[in-house]
Amino acid sequence: MSRRMLAVVAGVVVVALGLLGAWRWGPFGDDEIVPSCSELAGALPSVVEGAWTLTRAEPKRESSKSLVNCEFDFSSAERSYQGKIAVSLTGSDDEAYLRNTATEGPCYGEAVPYPSAAKYRVARSCSEKINEKVFAGVFVASDDRYAHVYADFSNPGSAVEQLVEYANTTAQRITDRAMTLKSAE
Repeated sequence: MSRRMLAVVAGVVVVALGLLGAWRWGPFGDDEIVPSCSELAGALPSVVEGAWTLTRAEPKRESSKSLVNCEFDFSSAERSYQGKIAVSLTGSDDEAYLRNTATEGPCYGEAVPYPSAAKYRVARSCSEKINEKVFAGVFVASDDRYAHVYADFSNPGSAVEQLVEYANTTAQRITDRAMTLKSAE
């Protein structure tokens, strides 16, 4: 093989690898960037007033910008309600995958009305009461993002109906904000 032919082959390989890298990791990459857990932590107090403490964030932001799992300890502004909230976000251009994920997630308890459901391709909201705790779950998918919010709240002193309504409304508001929040990255 001549030097000229070798140079042409090397040039083609370099250009091909460059295009592949730009397609996968650059501005032409498939994955959508979702907000980080710290960005969610900064945005959530404006949606639901109270004390928010980020207790877990996975995976490390360096490894994925299209997937986050966050857990928060929460206490309402008037300290009437306390609990834990988990938020999972996935960004992708595979709409079928996102819809399937939102459809197949386990929604325990009874289905509850979700006023914002029409904004999404798939939307499910459910609630379950066990002893003094209420568990609320929301699954949604849009064209490019999936979210699952799980909240468990307790307040032994309040009426169960108030606790159920607060848990469902809180989980739904958090979901709506997580689906619209843009990452600064």
